[in-house]
Amino acid sequence: MHAIESVLSQTFEGWELVISDNRSTDGTTEICAAFASRDRRVRHLPTARDLSIHENFRAAFRHSRGTYFRWHGDDDGLEPHYAERALAALEGSPRSVLCTTIQQYYSDGHPLPLSDPIPLLGGVDSPDPEIRLRTLLRLFQRAGLGIDPVYSLVRRDIAAQTGLQGSIRDGDFVYSCEMALLGPWVHVPEVLAHRRLLPVARTGISRSILQREQSILSVARATKGLTMRSRIRVCAALVAFTAREHAHGIRRRARAMKDRLTGPRG
Repeated sequence: MHAIESVLSQTFEGWELVISDNRSTDGTTEICAAFASRDRRVRHLPTARDLSIHENFRAAFRHSRGTYFRWHGDDDGLEPHYAERALAALEGSPRSVLCTTIQQYYSDGHPLPLSDPIPLLGGVDSPDPEIRLRTLLRLFQRAGLGIDPVYSLVRRDIAAQTGLQGSIRDGDFVYSCEMALLGPWVHVPEVLAHRRLLPVARTGISRSILQREQSILSVARATKGLTMRSRIRVCAALVAFTAREHAHGIRRRARAMKDRLTGPRG
């Protein structure tokens, strides 16, 4: 309910809220239908079958009709000035395709330290797509919880040129890279969005490696419009990024195994 109410409270009023209701059984359907009956801008669209998370993301996108678009999770919230500020930033930067903001994250109901990596690491705002993608990889590698391209305002016609997260586990990573290749981003250095982090399911080492390689290949294919020299540099950056990700994952698993074997201290 909070997610819907945060949209209703926007100071910018020319929005539509598309609720792709994925076979809810917890009373969500009745709540969403009630909101839609009171406000024409709220469109409640139950799905015909149980969709995967990426299928549901694409369903919401396909049903949207605006010039701009933003995915909005059922555990998320927006500050009242979110749409007004993000829209102004995009309209003030006609070449930009996506607008990031500072997001406040929560884990187990507790706010995590705020982070705005843009001043330190740079923004995804270069006119050169190769530089934009390499900057994004650096942000992903070093920024931790900072900007979130998936939960950002985008130009809908540009986002439609991507795979809209596809159907692979790292679809959000692929989408973010595709958006970086398609155009510069603009950033609003204000806390305008809130996200609750949910537990992430763990996968085996071999499976996670295969999934990461699949996503890297998808991004490499998206660079086909670049010069051969730029494509080679991007692919080298992707390989280095993947190697660091795997090394980090192995160290994390080793620490977790050590903790299980040694048990609590004291």
